[in-house]
Amino acid sequence: MKKLILATLAGFVASMVSGMIAYMLFYQDLMTEMIATYPESMNSESDQNFLVGMGAGLAQAILMTYSFDKMNFNTLKSGALNGIWFSGGIWLVANMNNLFLFKFYDVSLMISDTLISAAFGLLAGGAIGWTLDKLK
Repeated sequence: MKKLILATLAGFVASMVSGMIAYMLFYQDLMTEMIATYPESMNSESDQNFLVGMGAGLAQAILMTYSFDKMNFNTLKSGALNGIWFSGGIWLVANMNNLFLFKFYDVSLMISDTLISAAFGLLAGGAIGWTLDKLK
């Protein structure tokens, strides 16, 4: 149980740090523009519930850690490589749903967000795999 908790925390921290960097580099200007263009559809930054976003990241870290442990993705390399498809797949489905539901969502946003999410998966998965390896 200890290794699952610590691996989840490692994946969560890696995901949060990479998410903050991606937000500053990619999402911040996009979100500001979308909030201004679609004020009825988007929460302003002050109205966004950071805990909900953290909860999503924690849920993904728990899912990845439990799955990686069961599938023996328990090295830095196997965690990172499998984190790419795992996270990329989760967010491809979410982004395709967004493309289906929202007029302001376009294919380029779907693709770029999926690729960025896959990069998060590489980092989080690597952290999870490394932690599982160290706590065997």
